[in-house]
This record gives sequence, structure tokens and C-alpha cells, in this order.
Amino acid sequence: METQDKEQEWKHNSVISDIWFYIRFYKKHEPFVLVFGGMEIIFGAVLPLFMIYLPKIAIDLVERGEAPGKAFLTLGGFGLFTMLICGAKKGVEAGKYNLYNTQRTNLIGMVFLKSLRLRYADQESGENKKLHWKVYDAVWGGDWSSVSLMVQGTVDLCVNVLCFLLYSSVLVFLSVPMLAILLALALFHYKMNMSHIRYEESLRGQRALARKHFQCVENAMGDVNGAKDIRIYGMKEWMTGLRDQTIGELRKLSEQSKKKDAFYERAGDALAAARNLGAYAYLLYQTQAGGVSAGEFVLYFGAITGFSAFVNNTMSALATLRGAANGTDHIRAYLDLPEENRKEGSGRIDQISFPPEITFCHVGFSYQNAEEGDKPVFRDLNLTIRAGERLAIVGVNGAGKTTLVKLLCGMIEPDEGRILINGIDRNEFPREEWYRLFSIVFQETLILPFTVGENLAMDRAERVDEARAWKALEQAGLKQTFQKRGIHMRSYMTKTMAGDGIELSGGQKQRFLLARALYKNAPVMVLDEPTAALDPIAESRVYDQYNQYTRGKTAVFISHRLASTKFSDRIILLADGKIAETGTHEELMRAGGDYARMFEVQSSYYRKHFDGEEAVGETED
Repeated sequence: METQDKEQEWKHNSVISDIWFYIRFYKKHEPFVLVFGGMEIIFGAVLPLFMIYLPKIAIDLVERGEAPGKAFLTLGGFGLFTMLICGAKKGVEAGKYNLYNTQRTNLIGMVFLKSLRLRYADQESGENKKLHWKVYDAVWGGDWSSVSLMVQGTVDLCVNVLCFLLYSSVLVFLSVPMLAILLALALFHYKMNMSHIRYEESLRGQRALARKHFQCVENAMGDVNGAKDIRIYGMKEWMTGLRDQTIGELRKLSEQSKKKDAFYERAGDALAAARNLGAYAYLLYQTQAGGVSAGEFVLYFGAITGFSAFVNNTMSALATLRGAANGTDHIRAYLDLPEENRKEGSGRIDQISFPPEITFCHVGFSYQNAEEGDKPVFRDLNLTIRAGERLAIVGVNGAGKTTLVKLLCGMIEPDEGRILINGIDRNEFPREEWYRLFSIVFQETLILPFTVGENLAMDRAERVDEARAWKALEQAGLKQTFQKRGIHMRSYMTKTMAGDGIELSGGQKQRFLLARALYKNAPVMVLDEPTAALDPIAESRVYDQYNQYTRGKTAVFISHRLASTKFSDRIILLADGKIAETGTHEELMRAGGDYARMFEVQSSYYRKHFDGEEAVGETED
């Protein structure tokens, strides 16, 4: 089990700074949240004051011997006014609640749109992925989300502080020394509650880690994809033991917290009882001495006892705000992440002759790792992908092939050196224009729960060119399969959105992604190990097809298997972040280097095909 959480420390802002963040946010997007919040603060502070004055008024009317009719009108009018304030308070609470929940949804949308504008390197960062999910946790939690708690906690804090001040203004007429004693007791109560809050905050990190352990085990036990492994390898007792261990961690922390809660609660009750008894004795003395009337006795005693509630409520609001501030810090940190270069579209990319030539000039790149420091992938890499060239980039796992694709496509930036297109620095172009150059099939399959047409065009259904889509499916070898199954462009893929959604096998998914790349028909085709789910013979057949369909384009084939090398104009073998070998298949075989040895190891899979014999069998599952 993990004993220490080594997550990145994000910037922690003060509670006031976080409150100001939301004030600016609502001022921009929904000012009535602030209006209703301000009204709720006023009504919430005035209403308790009216409630402690109501008994005094009633007693004063009785002592003065007022006529029943006049007394009824006075109390009725005061009560009606109090009811109106209470109703208005409920109304603005409901209005504020609906509005800030609407804006909470708006904030979720802002976070999503921000994720689309982030630099890919920041999205790929493990720490930023954690931050992303923390942001969604801070926003999604309904009434318990950081966004909701910050709003309500701010209102509650303002109400209770204002009530505290108003009650103090009442008590100053009783006795200044008495008020000073009550303020001192309130300050002591405040310190005691702050000590309680600090203790709870000291447990927050341990609780978060314990919940992380529990969720990890819970997710593993509830993952249907792991059901076979759990049964076959007899993991049930082990997983159950881990579950009990994580539950034990949470229970232990809960018991510690409950013990402290009980201690502080008893201490608070004892302090409140001592204060109320002392105040009661003082008021009785003043009443007997004639310094305080019966009505004033009720008023002052109500004000004194209210002190305890306002101190406790103030502490509760502060604790709420402190807890919600952590989630708010995550939201602010995510929204402050740098974005991609999004200059206005210049149209310069359309002025470039196609197919283009792409050049890596003295490119260096390292992955940033918080624990291990920089992890160099390339140093002084020089590579020219000639216009219309079909280039195969091969190498063992970890040689940097996929990193090279990310650099090529503009998803990550080199630490040093430049990447040129037809001699022009690629940073001269807006990033979205650069992306238009590439049709790419990555190792990971992305099938969205939308229609077939939308998945092929990666666009709205009404903008899909169906003839072009069917042609792409035909070139990828899927048209006949789809037609036999009755699949059309409006059919939904996956069962997420539709119960009868299309599920594809692993090989069919790869072919579908190839069809998507063909549909885009960009001047540069990049295939990053797209046939990993196919057997070697089927892989070789697919590459033969793409040899035909990539004519007239600049094409880059990435693989650790060598099916793409037969028809490539040039082969590059990457090793240790450098170009170790380069040449045609025949040249590299004659050289007898690492490429030749890799090919010999794999040759049993390809020998018939490379000798021109008929290959048999194709596996797509």
C-alpha cells in the first residue's frame, strides 16, 4: 500500500482570494447570484434580531397594560413584517440556489473547453491528468461540490459575522464589561474551534489517501474486465483482504475524528453552559436591582445565548470554506494552464505545395519527470521527410517512434531545434492549420458513441459526405462487412448511446481508424502502429493496401514490426534517441546491422509474402 501521496503541490490561495475569484466569475456570468446572495445576507442577519425583539415587545405591552386590541395590532404587525422577511429570505435563497447551480454547469463547460485548448504536452502530463479529475470532482458534487460550498459558506459566514456584530450592539447597552467578558469568551471559543479545524485539516491528507486506496480496490473489484483474472488466478481472498484493509484505514481515521469531535463538542457545551449561567445570574441581579426590565431581561438573555450559535456557525462556515478552497484552487490552477498557440488562421498552409517536405533541424526533446528529472528522448535529431516520400520508422519499444510522431504532428514542442515545412518554421502557422496537414492513425483506438458517419468524418452528421465515407470504408476493407451487417452511416457505434450500437473487433477498429484517416485525405499520412491488433500476414496485406492509397502523399509508417518496410522508399531505424541506420530494405539487409537482425527474427512471419507467394489467413479479432 502507498504510504505517502507524492502528488504535485498546486498553488494554494487564501480563502479571501478564492471568494474573490467567484465574485468575479458570477459578476461576469450571472450577477444576480451576487444580488440574491447580498439580500440573503441582509435578511439572514435581520431576521434573528427581530426574533429576539418579539418577546421583549410582548412583555413590554403586558407591563404597560396596553389594550388587547392595540397589543394584538402591534404584535400582529411586527409578526407579519417578520414573516415577510422570512418569505423574502426563502425566495432569494431559492433564486440564488438555482442560478449558481446553472453556473456550476457553465463552469463544467468552461473546464471542458479549456481541456480542448490546452497544449497536448500538458494534457498528457500525469500530474495534469490528476488535476483534471480533481477539478471535475470539485465541480460535479452537487450541493457538496466546492463551487456550491464556496457560495453557501460565504453567505453563512457573512450572516453569522453580521449577527455577531448586531447582537454585540444590543449588549453594549446592558454592560460594557459584560460585553467585554462575552467577547473574550467568544474569542476563546473561536480559538478552540480553530484548533478543531486544524486537527481536521491534518487528517484531510490521510483521508484522501485512504479514500484513494479504497477507490482503487473498489474499482478493481467492480471492473467486469478483470472478472476473468480474479477467478482464474484466485484473487478473491487477496482482493477482499485489501478491501478490508482500506476500510480499516477509513474507519480508524473516522474514529480518531469522532473522538476529537466529541471532546471539542463537550468542551464547547461546557463553555456555553458556564457563559449562560453567568449571564443568567448577572441579569437576575440587574433585574432585582431595577436596572433591567422583564422585557430587557428576555432581550439580553436571547442576545447572550445567540452568541454561542453565531460563534459555532462562524467556525462551521470557515471550515466549509477552507475545505471548498482546495477544490477551488484546483479549478483555478487548471484554468490557468497555458494554452496552445491559437493565432488567427492565416491561410498560409494552403499556399504550401503538396505533398510537403518536413525537416527536423537539430531537434532535442526530453520528457519532464517530477521524480527522475528530464528523460531525454532525442538529442540533435536531424531528419528530412522528402515530399511524397513513404518513410518507415522502425525500432524496438521505447526507441522514441511515437514521440517522433507527436513532434511531427505538433502535439509537443521540441526543447531545442526547429521543425520546418518546405523550409518554413512550423511555429509560423496557427496550430489548427498545422493539424490540417495530417491524417493519423494512432495506436489507441478512439470510437465515440456517435454514428458511423460522425465517427468517420469527426464532424456533425449533416456534414458527412456519405459517398466519400463509403469509399474510405471500402479502401480500409470494411465496406462489405458493414453492408452484410446492415450497418449504415446513421447507425450508432458502441452501446453507450444505443442498446443496438455497433461493437467492432480489435482488428475492425484498427481498419475503421484507417478509414477515418483516408476520409480526411490530408497531404501527410501517418500510421503509428495501426495494425497492432492484426496478425503479421493480415498486417502485411493492410500495408500493401496503404501503399496504393498513399501515393501522391507524404507517408510515415511507424512500427516495431517490419511489414511496412517492403514498399517504403526509405527506412529509418531509431535507437537510443538517434537515427542508427537509414536506407532501403535491400540496403539495410546488405549492411547486416540491427535492422537485418530484427528482420531475420521476424522473417518467419513474412518470408512467404516477401517471396511473392500467396499469404493465407487473416485474423481481425
